[in-house]
Order: sequence, then structure tokens, then C-alpha cells
Amino acid sequence: MVAVPDRQRVRAVLLDGDDLILFERTRPGVPQRYWATPGGGVDKHDANLLAALHRELDEELRAVVTAPVPLTFVDTQREDGLWQRQHLFACRLVSMDVANRYGEEFADPAKGTYDVVRVPFTAEAIGDLNMQPEGVAAYLRAAIDQVWQAAQDGRASYSVSFASGTSAQALRRALHEAYGLDPADVFTGTAEDLMGAADVRATVWINPDGGDPAYGCELSAGDSLARATGVSELELATRLCRLTATTALVADTPLHSWLVSADGDYHRSHALRP
Repeated sequence: MVAVPDRQRVRAVLLDGDDLILFERTRPGVPQRYWATPGGGVDKHDANLLAALHRELDEELRAVVTAPVPLTFVDTQREDGLWQRQHLFACRLVSMDVANRYGEEFADPAKGTYDVVRVPFTAEAIGDLNMQPEGVAAYLRAAIDQVWQAAQDGRASYSVSFASGTSAQALRRALHEAYGLDPADVFTGTAEDLMGAADVRATVWINPDGGDPAYGCELSAGDSLARATGVSELELATRLCRLTATTALVADTPLHSWLVSADGDYHRSHALRP
């Protein structure tokens, strides 16, 4: 799949009770109505993906939400051939004021209508809709439980396995280059080293020898990294692989994972094996 997309977009998988908040869309010249999650394009003045998401939710819904949890990204191709990377975040609705939304798209008749609807957050209900992009709908149908858990707990978790022999120092430098993370916030060492450390306040733990002969360099982190980067495990892996010229595995489901190549390209593999 595409290594570097033409445009970055953010989307909120926004839950309100047992329901998913969606836009029911109609557009002039498009015969079929369709449904879409709130969100939009990342602008150059957005500090990061999370900032873009909060801006879009404010413009489109005047929404206040719980802390968004990065889920994954889905690459979709437009009719003109351009690739868009759809970054998905799970969160719960605290409040919204649709009457006072102010996004510029609402003043453009060519954009059509954006009716706010609630849909039961089940695979069956999503499957009954003409939800676009289809790649986002397919992910949601397959990941109902994971999204529920992320939105309920409000916590992010990272576990990326890099190819054995990957330089931990190179990963530390890449985290600093890509996301401004202080190298001092990255603990490097085995589980025994971590247990024996007197004071560990690191954001990220890199274990250079996790025991797997192929993918034994493990990166683990949680909410602190999510707040610092605003990206999912898969996006983190694709960027670090490009910067360090290594490969990685990112778990997707119990039976599948993503294999990320040194250029940031990626494809699905089976049972956590290339």
C-alpha cells in the first residue's frame, strides 16, 4: 500500500451512549446519499493530527469530546487518483451545539447537506449504510470491540516490533526528529534492566532484545506517547521505519498484523508473521 499519501485527513469515531455520531450527506449531482464520520483535512497551521481533529469537531459540531485515542489509519484513493490517509480516533461525546457550527463547508451549496444522525454502533447497522470512504466503514465493521474499548477506557497503548538488530539509538533519534520527543524520555534496555532501574519516568520503552529472532526489538508506550504524537501504532511504525531504514510488525487483530517495510509501505500479514 501507499507509503506517503498526498493528503492527511482526521476522522472521529464519536460515540454517544450506544450510538455512533455520523453525517448523513447529500450532494448536488450525486444520486445516492451517504454517511461519513466527522472530520476533515489536516491544515498546514494545525500543530498535529490531534489539533486538526479538535478543530474539525469544533467547526462541524461545536463538540466537546473525551480525550481522543488514536486507532489506526486507512488509505483511500480519490477518483482523481490522489491518495488520502484517513487517521481514525475514538472518543465519546461530552456536548455539542450543532446550531452554532461554523465550518466553511456549511455555507457552500455545492457541498450539499450535513445532517447529524445517530446510528447504533454495531457491525450490522454500519453494514446497512452507504458509508464513505468504504475503507473506513470496513475497518469499523471489523473493529467494533476494539473501538468500544478504546472509547470506554480513553487510553492508548503502543506495541511495535521492529526487526531484530534495529538500533535502539536510531529509534530514539527518529522519535526526536519526527515528534520532538526528548531522548531522555526513551528508556532502552531489557525487562531486567527496567525492573532494576531505580527511577524510570520514560514515555517510551525500547527493548532491543525481545527474544524473537526476526522481530525482537520491541517498542512499548501508552497515553504519554499518544498525547505527544497524536498518531496510531501503524502511523508511528511507518514513519520510524522510513527514518531508520528498518522493518516492523504492528498487531492488527489476533490473526493478522501489518508488515511495514523500510520505505514506510505496508501490507497485511497472517498470524504476526511476514
